[in-house]
Formats: sequence, C-alpha cells, structure tokens
Amino acid sequence: MKRTIFSLLTFSILAFSGISQQEIPCGTEEALKALHTKFPQLKAEYEQNQTIHTGPIATVAEAEAKKATKYIVPVVFHILHMYGSENISDATIYSLMEELNEDYSASNAGLSNIIPMFDSIVADMEIEFRLAAIDPFGNCTNGIEHIQTHETYIGETVSKINQWDRSHYLNIWVVNEPNSGGPTQGTLLGYATFPGGTDGSGFWTDGIVLRDYTTVNTETLTHEAGHYFGLAHPFSGVSVAGAAGECGDDGIVDTPPTQGSFSVCNLDLATCDTSLVGLDTLANVQNWMDYSNCAAMFTEDQKALTHNTLEGISGQRNILWQDTTLMETGVMNATMPQTALTVPLCSPVADFNSPDRTVCTGSPVSFKDASWNAVIESRAWEFEGGTPATSTSSNPNVTWDTPGWKRVKLTVTNAAGSDTRDEVNYIYVSPDWPENVGPTTFNMETVNTWGNGTGFFIVENPEDNHGKFSVVNGYGYNGSKAFKLNTYKDISNADNFTEDWFYNFRLGGSIDNLIMPSIDLRNTAAITVTFKFAYATNATVTADITEKLRVYTSRNCGESWTPKVVSVEGFNASSTITGESLVTAGYASNADFAPTTNTMWREASFSYSPTAQDRLTRIKFEFTASDLSSNLYIDDIIVSGILGVADQAIIDLNLVVFPNPTNGEAINVNYTAQNEPTHFILRDTQGKVVAQELIETTNTTVSKALDNTANLSAGCYFLEVKSGDHSTTQKVVVL
Repeated sequence: MKRTIFSLLTFSILAFSGISQQEIPCGTEEALKALHTKFPQLKAEYEQNQTIHTGPIATVAEAEAKKATKYIVPVVFHILHMYGSENISDATIYSLMEELNEDYSASNAGLSNIIPMFDSIVADMEIEFRLAAIDPFGNCTNGIEHIQTHETYIGETVSKINQWDRSHYLNIWVVNEPNSGGPTQGTLLGYATFPGGTDGSGFWTDGIVLRDYTTVNTETLTHEAGHYFGLAHPFSGVSVAGAAGECGDDGIVDTPPTQGSFSVCNLDLATCDTSLVGLDTLANVQNWMDYSNCAAMFTEDQKALTHNTLEGISGQRNILWQDTTLMETGVMNATMPQTALTVPLCSPVADFNSPDRTVCTGSPVSFKDASWNAVIESRAWEFEGGTPATSTSSNPNVTWDTPGWKRVKLTVTNAAGSDTRDEVNYIYVSPDWPENVGPTTFNMETVNTWGNGTGFFIVENPEDNHGKFSVVNGYGYNGSKAFKLNTYKDISNADNFTEDWFYNFRLGGSIDNLIMPSIDLRNTAAITVTFKFAYATNATVTADITEKLRVYTSRNCGESWTPKVVSVEGFNASSTITGESLVTAGYASNADFAPTTNTMWREASFSYSPTAQDRLTRIKFEFTASDLSSNLYIDDIIVSGILGVADQAIIDLNLVVFPNPTNGEAINVNYTAQNEPTHFILRDTQGKVVAQELIETTNTTVSKALDNTANLSAGCYFLEVKSGDHSTTQKVVVL
C-alpha cells in the first residue's frame, strides 16, 4: 500500500470568558506525546521544524525589505455537517473573515485596552486573508464548501477531507468536535498544524480545524492561524496554561516568559523571570497566542517570525502568497472585507435534506434546501406522487398517500446558472397495512431485490458510500443466502491522497441500516426475536474493536425507534453488541471476509412486549463502522410467539390462500363466510390495487378462484380480506 506517515499536529485552544480550565484543558503536550509514541518518525521531523522558532529571526526591517506589501493568503472553509446546526451559514463565515482580518491588521476594537507597556510593540501583521474565488479545478467558488459527512464530529488528522492544494489555499475545517477521543474529548476549540515539510507526511494534514459551537468564534481562528504560521504559545513547556510554579517560553524576544493565563485576564501577571526589567516585568497576557480572555495583539517579533515562515519553504507557505497563486485562486483583485456581495457570483450547488427518511402513509415530511456556493434566486422542487407535487419554498412539507420509494428533485438557480439534485429513492413511505402477521421467519432465501430496498426490507445508506446491505448468495447460515454489509474495499494499490487511499480512515463512524418488513404483532404474545450474525474485524486488540451493532423497534413505520437490550450467546445482555461479543470469526486480516462454516455465526435474541399500537411494527439493525471494520452478515431472523385470538379473522374465517407462491395460477381462497359479504383486495408493493372482488355469499363455506388474479407479473403482493369486523392481510408471492 502506497502510504506516507501522518504529519505532526499541534493541538491548541483559546479559552472563552466564562469557560473554566476544567472544561477546556490544553491538549498540546498530550497530543504531541501520543503522536510521537504512535509514529516515532515524527519526533525527528518535529525537532527539525522547531528551528523555525529557535533559529535566527528576521528583524522587522529585514522582513519588510523582503516584501513591502501585505501577504495575501487564499482561504477555503470546509463545513462538515449532517444537516444540523453545525452547517453554519455563509454569512457567519463572511463575518468571521472580516474579524480575522481586523485582528491581523491591528484594527480590532480590543487594541484600545492594551496596557501601555506593550502598546509600542503592537504589530500589524500585514497578512490579509481572502476567500478563494476559484477552486482547484478551475470552477467558480465563494471559498466555502458545505460537505455532508458523519465525520462532522471528528477533527483528527485522518478525518480531514476535501483538502485543496495546501500550497495554494489555507484549508479550514469546521466540525462539531475537533478531537474524537482521549481525555480532552469534547473540550478543544480547535487546532492547527505547524508548517511541515514540503511533501510526504505534512502534505495532506495541513490546515486548521475549528469547533463550530453553532457559530465559530474569531478568537479561536486568530489563535490557530498563528500556529499555522509557526507561532507557539508564549507559555510553551508548561503542563497547562496558568499552572502555578511553572514557566514557559516561545523563544521570541518580545513575548516574555510566562506561566500563561487560562480563561482569566490578569494584567498584573509578572513574568517568570524576575530578573528582567522594563518591558519584560509583565507577562503579555493580551497576546493572541495566550489563553487569556482579553487577547487582542501580536508583537513585532511575532510578526517577523511569521514573515520568516511565509518566506521559507517549510510547509510551502512561501507559495501561498505568490502572484501566480493569487491569480490561480481568484483573489488577486479581491476586495476586503468579503461579504456575500463582494465574493464572486457563482452557480449554486443543489443540496437538500429531510430528517424523515422512513414514514407512514399520510405522514408529513419536512424538507430543507441546503444548497450552497451562491445566493439562491429561485428553486423548484418536484415530489413524485406527493402532495404538493411541486414547490418553490425553501422548506416545504409533503405527504404521500401511496407506499413505496419516492423520488425527490430540487433545482436551484441564480444569474450565474443552475444545478439539480435528483434522488430517485429518497423517502420510503410504508404501506398502511402490515406486510406480515404474527410469528414470522425471514431466512433470506425468497428475498428479492427491488429499488433501494431488498424484498420488503429497507436498506439505508445515508452517505451513499461503498458499503451497504444487500442479499448475497453462498454464505447463509441455514440456506444459501444472507444479508451482507460490505465494508471491504481493496486499496492495496491506492495512490497517496486519493479517495481510495483515505477509504478505511473515512469508514469510522459511518452508519448503515437494515429495516425489516412491517409485522402485525397486536395479537401475538410471548414474543422473542432471534437472529444469526457473523462478523470479523481488522482490529488486533479488543480495545480497538469499537464498531457497533444495535437493534431497534418501531411502532410507527420507522418514524421513531426504541433501542432493544439484546442477549448474545456467551455474553451479557446489552443495548450494544460490540467488542468481543460482536466478533464471531476473529481477525479478518484486511480481507473480504465471508463466513465459511456455521461456527463463524452467533445467535442473538431479545424479547418484545406488543401493545395495541403494534399493527405496523418494524425492526432495525444499525451498524456503526470503525476504521477497522470488516463485513457483517445477518440471517435467519425469527419472530416467534403465541398467536392469540390474534388473527381472529384467520381463525373465524378458516382462511386458506393457495397456491402461495404461485407460478401464474389464479389465487384461490377457501374460507367460511360470515353473516356479511367478504371483500378481497390485491395490491402490489406500491399500494396499487391490481385485483379486487366482493363475494356476497354469507354463512357458508366458500372455495373460489379470485377474478383477475391469474398471470400476474412476478413479485410480491398483499391480499387484504375484510368481512364485517374481521380483517387480515396475507402476503402472496408470484414466481
């Protein structure tokens, strides 16, 4: 496998007013130690890169002689989201850019409060950030990407996606959580990479990651951009900012040694070196690279170091601001501050979302226009078979009266052009009749594939990635067929930095669902659901087996789900099957795992107590992958129990439907007619009535072939039977 090693990240945070040290610990030292332990090669690279900090620093005059005008840096924001509040607006980014440029041009409001002792060394960094106007492929862009991905909660190195050429763009990712694990999980506000090598390990990890907090804050970005340009914390070397009795230094002359400030603003804080006189008797707690809540300035020597970084080859920072780069990224003549009016007018990118992907017939479905890259001037929705069938609203509500997979289409337009997103199978509308009644067995042998579902199973793959549930032949437990969730992909020959190269890293956290057909369980008692599963892992130690299998039930067509406590043979019952209880077949060795013997399977079960609402009960299997996932197989799902007066209709009518399956013969019914006529309605999987007959005969035994039921197309049908208070539904298969 063509792989390079990870680059060094420096994790850092900037505290807000009112956020305590306990809530936001510094992860710098911890992250560095962990990274060096995992990748010893990085230690030497880190020490080499530190020469940026400890080597000769150009004087301000020298730096200015190199470049008399501002350094212009093209910027791209990657907003990683799952259509929640973390999908922050473009307006938020425009405001963030304006404030960032104020901080780096020494025009921010906070400078009015700088204490006199440091006022004389406040630096205009002479760096201007501009949102890119041309993307790496030559397309028009507003410098902001909105990317749907489960990785919105992950900011680790391996999860950075859609990086634009780091020699031409400062890449900034906005996520829900900058760090996905460890003691500081959920606490960091952001992190950045120090300037790395010109290629190899530093190439694909370069940039800044920010925690959104629904609205990203400028203070964090200003701080992290400082790291990106090579600036260290003024308290470098201490265990945590503000630690009593400890002292640190960044190696920069005009930033005095300090213990650092954490979420406080102590303007009387002395330097760690009491022998220093004059300017250096006070710590510069108002420095952007500290953690105080009154940061507002950079110093002249920080400016000189930053300009050294921009002039040097490390991390290709010296290419960012070149005229050729500015022309290629479209920012040569950009106007700042950038707003929706000053960025280029590009064609929009159509995107939409609905939180409701599986609903009951007649239930309202809400949609949201999530299109990006430009201001939308008009939009046109199309909802196949829906009410309404079309809409121009940004957030329409739609209902469907017929079951099946529904097509949704959105076209967005402005003066620069238009774009369309067309999803053929986007919403699944469940029929308002049960697809099965009472105890039921699914051994997958007769399951047929159709649409985006398999038989009457619903397959959900929200991110439309490589792996999804499907029926495979040759690997069943008691038969030849089983459901397989394929997570394996051969990437042994993948080139560095391609999508395939990232595949395993991007797998972690993705979710796939397998949803069973609806079952009427209202009159079934003592219900136990059992199923067989087979799974192997690419993890070599138990602690790394973090993938999860969960089981849920729904009484409302899948609009809401309840987790079940599942017993796995040989293990304690739990709501999550993970770790050793999940792995039935050991180590997969990065292979396309398939169960070859029944010893590779394990049985799991849970009990279920039905209520009067269980007319359309569904069961869902949810698998959450890890970076070390292998293939999952599910087979022999059995819903057992005692049929009560349940289907009193079947009992009272003595109903028999035959032949079933049928090879094209007419469907026959044998039943005891009650004191009212009996109505037979045959529907296809879309709810369309394909045949119906009202038999007026009462109070006698009836045996009859139903009209218009011969020579039906192959597939599954539902026969609904109604007679007075009696009603039932039978599934009929035509081969």
